[in-house]
Amino acid sequence: MKTSRIMLLAGALLASSAQADVVGWRAGANLWGQQFEGDVRSGTTEIDVEDNLNYDDENDYSFYLQLEHPIPVLPNIMLGHTSMEAAAVGSVDGIDFEGIELNGDVSSRSDLTHTDLTLYYEILDNWVNLDVGLTGRYFDDGIQIRDLTTQEAGRLDIDHVVPMFYGQARFDLPFSGLSVGIEGNYVSYDDDTLYDTKVNVGYTFAFGLGVEAGYRYMDLEYDDDDEFADVTVDGVYGGLFWDF
Repeated sequence: MKTSRIMLLAGALLASSAQADVVGWRAGANLWGQQFEGDVRSGTTEIDVEDNLNYDDENDYSFYLQLEHPIPVLPNIMLGHTSMEAAAVGSVDGIDFEGIELNGDVSSRSDLTHTDLTLYYEILDNWVNLDVGLTGRYFDDGIQIRDLTTQEAGRLDIDHVVPMFYGQARFDLPFSGLSVGIEGNYVSYDDDTLYDTKVNVGYTFAFGLGVEAGYRYMDLEYDDDDEFADVTVDGVYGGLFWDF
């Protein structure tokens, strides 16, 4: 009985050591240089977002807020928001999109802006930091294409909550203030796949203030009967964070 109690106590101590010792917050904001690539379809003909819709590089923002606490049973929380909007004037040739015949010059607007709620646990918390958990990602807009001659518009709505697996690994280089990390979300079911990955380098100054730069790659494959989107958005990003 005594041995069992010792083992239980040791297990509880190990679980506690994988959590933060005190309540801590991290807030951060980034500017992301986004390049849109891929195709969308509503019907039989695909529309290329670069060649047909004439999308170019965009600059947009993201921000996040994390709460970590010392209670082993409860997950830590991260709330994030990423703005992803692109608009341009392009040209198509006799394409049906959401029941609208598009022919000639068109204007389009794609909005893949999303909000994330992530619940995660710290598996390691020393010079190697490892987190795993689940993310709920909410998209609330989509893609609209308007024929500039007839002013008729077709719209592909992407307004779903997508559950995703979450993982993050960060390596703090001792006595340097430098860190390198990788962070990602992933899910695949039926004919839909979504993954979003970041690799980065960071540097922490005094009082928890720091800078971060890296590369982010997001791929969305969405297939719902005759509606289809296979869009990639990627590019470098940089920003600030504050641990407090």
